[in-house]
Amino acid sequence: MAKKEPTIKPSITREDLRIRVDQLVHKDKMTYAEAICDICEKQQIDPADMARLVNGPLKLKLEAEAKNRNIIKTNTATLF
Repeated sequence: MAKKEPTIKPSITREDLRIRVDQLVHKDKMTYAEAICDICEKQQIDPADMARLVNGPLKLKLEAEAKNRNIIKTNTATLF
């Protein structure tokens, strides 16, 4: 009889992450980066692993926030 590999259920899914981050941002007035870090601490997840779950609208919101706070450069083209 073949042995079955144990399945490991992820502690958080992309959809759960998006919902939790939105709740923290709107209710607790956290930034998106703070909300993600807070979830990492509470769930004991390495932020590098969490980065794989950040995509789609959540990634766009995080990028926009970082650009507004001058954390990352904006790609602005000038005519001169």
